[in-house]
Amino acid sequence: MTLWRHKLDIGDANIFILRGNDGKIGADGGQGQYKELVVGYKTVYINTYNVSVTDLSGDENKRSTLFRYETNQLWESTISGLMMTANKEFVSLNKEGMKVLQLGATSKR
Repeated sequence: MTLWRHKLDIGDANIFILRGNDGKIGADGGQGQYKELVVGYKTVYINTYNVSVTDLSGDENKRSTLFRYETNQLWESTISGLMMTANKEFVSLNKEGMKVLQLGATSKR
């Protein structure tokens, strides 16, 4: 699915799979199903925390990255991420506080 060629160490990784109906009507008349992979991790040397959302539904050749987020995070300090599946928010917690990322296509608040 993903090939990273940089060979940098990653840490504090969190992996989630989201599944559900997107509410759109498909070509067959049924509701569209979505399946997404959400990965959060920090990298050494460049000191970043990355969150990426990849589409897993449909044809393997047409899968793409739907969302990518990058922020500063020191390698020495810990960070943890969790997925709020009800409203598609990704919450990251570290010593500086909490960040909330809205991953859905529509605003919930």
